[in-house]
Amino acid sequence: MRPPKRLLGPLVMVSCLVVSGMAWAAPLVSLELATEPGFPLGGERKWLMVLKDCKLTNIRFRSLRSGTTIEIKNRGTEESPVYLVTGVLTARNTLRLPGVEFRSTERVAIAKWIEKLKTDGMEGVTAQTGPFGLTKKQLLQIHQSMTGKVNFATRDLKSSEAIARIRAGLSVELVPSPAARLALAGESKVRDEVKGLSCGTALAIILRPLGLVLVPEKPSGKPVRLLIVKSDQVKEFWPIGWPPQKNPRTTMPVLFETLKVEIDKVTLATALSALAPRLKVPLVFDYNAMTRERIDLDKVPVKVPAGQTYYKNILDRVLSQAKLYCEVRVDEANSPFLWISTLKKL
Repeated sequence: MRPPKRLLGPLVMVSCLVVSGMAWAAPLVSLELATEPGFPLGGERKWLMVLKDCKLTNIRFRSLRSGTTIEIKNRGTEESPVYLVTGVLTARNTLRLPGVEFRSTERVAIAKWIEKLKTDGMEGVTAQTGPFGLTKKQLLQIHQSMTGKVNFATRDLKSSEAIARIRAGLSVELVPSPAARLALAGESKVRDEVKGLSCGTALAIILRPLGLVLVPEKPSGKPVRLLIVKSDQVKEFWPIGWPPQKNPRTTMPVLFETLKVEIDKVTLATALSALAPRLKVPLVFDYNAMTRERIDLDKVPVKVPAGQTYYKNILDRVLSQAKLYCEVRVDEANSPFLWISTLKKL
């Protein structure tokens, strides 16, 4: 049974009185809520109490009409928005707003949604989000901010110094957590040479042995930024490179150049040191996994019988003798490198 229309007028007046004494900063947000058939009798008053502390300029209730669209309109300007949000109060006594649905018990979540609209605009609450809770536009911004190349030698440089120098080339803020600051305060040094790689991939490589990772985020009302956090504190983090869009032969043709070779009575470390200059790309090692598997490159003897073969085959043969493998990855600027890790997947 529908509530008599005469009850709706006082409710609207109350909502205006609730917000009239508050101090407002632009942008402003008003709600127009249409009630579905079957919406509980007198439910408007309950929702008014839920919404009264959400810093709204106005709340208006009306019956659901044909053609009602759940949407947000900006009745102001781009510089000074005045948002009118049309929502629906359902027969299940839930509140539908663009892209979301709330129960009356979710007062805090509703307030956060309204605050996000104010700080991040319509895109902030309506755009589809993906990894890290970011929109495609935000992910692209993060990706592009890390495409600049590392232009200095990194091997044996203090990790904290390398990160500080890379940070200077980023176009987004880089913020270490307190735990990350503690980890970076040590004397650890960069073990790989990542000169020539993009800033994002280089940072991820340098941080991994310290148990740290990069996590993009978008704080409410602030630009996207990068956090450095402990790896065990998050489930999702920025990867060390990406699978190439093209096949390895196209991405890194040198791997398939043929040569005569014979390797005998040398360690894996020696063999890789001889191969690296010929490959002309960084070799990046998964030291965390190698430590867990107790693999020491200086203690693993390798051999390849005399004959003609190609570089990828040589790498596969010597690495497998240490229970390792390599794969071609690319950084944010699409430059290739070789990622070397353990055959055992943890």
